[in-house]
Amino acid sequence: GHQLCEERSLTDQHCVHKFHSLPKSGEKPEADRNPPVLYHNSRARSTGACNCGRKQAPRDDPFDIKAANYDFYQLLEEKCCGKLDHINFPVFEPSTPDPAPAKNESSPAPADADADKLKEKEPQTQGESTSLSLALSLGQSTDSLGTYPADPQAGGDNPEVHGQGEVKTEKRPNLVDRQASTVEYLPGMLHSNCPKGLLPKFSSWSLVKLGPAKSYNFHTGLDQQGFIPGTNYLMPWDIVIRTRAEDEGDLDTNSWPAPNKAVPGKRSAVVMGRGRRRDDIARAFVGFEYEDSRGRRFMCSGPDKVMKVMGSGPKESALKALNSDMPLYILSSSQGRGLKPHYAQLMRLFVVVPDAPLQIILMPQVQPGPPPCPVFYPEKQEITLPPDGLWVLRFPYAYVTERGPCFPPKENVQLMSYKVLRGVLKAVTQ
Repeated sequence: GHQLCEERSLTDQHCVHKFHSLPKSGEKPEADRNPPVLYHNSRARSTGACNCGRKQAPRDDPFDIKAANYDFYQLLEEKCCGKLDHINFPVFEPSTPDPAPAKNESSPAPADADADKLKEKEPQTQGESTSLSLALSLGQSTDSLGTYPADPQAGGDNPEVHGQGEVKTEKRPNLVDRQASTVEYLPGMLHSNCPKGLLPKFSSWSLVKLGPAKSYNFHTGLDQQGFIPGTNYLMPWDIVIRTRAEDEGDLDTNSWPAPNKAVPGKRSAVVMGRGRRRDDIARAFVGFEYEDSRGRRFMCSGPDKVMKVMGSGPKESALKALNSDMPLYILSSSQGRGLKPHYAQLMRLFVVVPDAPLQIILMPQVQPGPPPCPVFYPEKQEITLPPDGLWVLRFPYAYVTERGPCFPPKENVQLMSYKVLRGVLKAVTQ
């Protein structure tokens, strides 16, 4: 009777209990039963930050995706980020009282002709930005110039309208090839080997807006808990904007600006750092944030480079990081006394979108292990970030396929086999 539970957590640590069964839905754990009814526990605890990064809390080592990528953050939403604007990723919305998980994940589920159209949750935005953000989150740009229908539902019933104005790349599988099922859901996470047309019951990703662009201070960096001093800065990303002759600005109704915005030709000049006045450059900011299990956080300025800023603000541009595959794991700057290497994991991407006539498109893709490990991405693969905002994309804590978890790297392993693919951000100027 001394058989141990052989289950491993998503971070590859053993459950410490003797053989046990798991509590069923609504059932309480009972240690005295035979076999005992207990949740898995590896006794490993770590410290993690919430979706927006402002609050840190202890977390138990997770044994399932929902605990790892959703429940922990949802709990902190109530204490911290719940009131912020969110762009919600589409999730499974059942049309039957008893939806089934899709059985075979490698072949497509049959299309259900009568299935209700999948409806995305409306982003929680206040005031006049609601229709814009909704149109953005639904991907319903009407043309490549990025104007949005006055009625965000316009064309909502026609799947063809989806994503017309979005730039498609060859290798990116297209999720809107067919309507999402409302009868079967994807039991795991979305990745490149999944059948098309299935959505999970919850998203493992999160996208929130911390505030307007000016809420980020270039000189002092991010004001959040846990950052190692000098590593809490976003890198400048200067984007050249085509300047227009003044007279064509007013006539061109199809392009920027949106209502209540100044015409680009008459925009006041952006003052650059050295005091030169140029009106053809907009400055965005980008930060790749890594977090270790002790709650220590830092930004990286390139594939193998932990940021270290002396004085005010980083000197180097974000271009190197944006044009490279970035590691998903990097050796933490605080190695413990143990012999095992201590890794920090890429958990957040911070983006300051300037108030300028441009769009920044977010296209995160993560390959959490060497091939044949698939590529993971959110339930909406191209997200247009509205202008004038400090946005935070929170990546999954654990990556799992139907074959099991993609465990974090062991020692002496090629770290660059675990990566965020380059092309995570793209600027489109009007």
